[in-house]
Amino acid sequence: MDKAAIRSKTKQYIENEGFVLPKDVFRDFFGNLIKLAGFGLGGMFILPGKKAGKRAAENFKQILGENLDLDTIKECIMAYFEESRQCKFVQFDLSENEAYIKVRDSVFAEGLKSKKPTCLPLGGTIAGMLEEFLGSTWQPKEKECIAQGKDFCIFEIKRGK
Repeated sequence: MDKAAIRSKTKQYIENEGFVLPKDVFRDFFGNLIKLAGFGLGGMFILPGKKAGKRAAENFKQILGENLDLDTIKECIMAYFEESRQCKFVQFDLSENEAYIKVRDSVFAEGLKSKKPTCLPLGGTIAGMLEEFLGSTWQPKEKECIAQGKDFCIFEIKRGK
């Protein structure tokens, strides 16, 4: 399936199954949640992200079919996040065992200031999507974050052994 068709189907999926939430409202909610949870509880944000990612990937497989190649998987992931306006991809390198991702405009980081990365749900969601699409477990690590004053949020996501 070509990129335009994937984007169209993703946009329709987001419109049918998503909901609108102003970014400033989400920022306030998420910022306060981060403060309350503390950063030692990263798993609290990664695990729900993984479950959400698996669910999203299941929906993509129902829409597009079961056996998707790496380019289609990559496009599905980018379409999901960009069409829902969670972030914009600057770079996305994907192989069978790892992903390197650079994004901007992350809803999990914009307007926040932090010593540690705050986009754990985003990394978890991508890892969950990769688990559903490619099997096995995938572990996300956010290397840099806009909330830390960096220009981009950068993730390395690796297949578990």
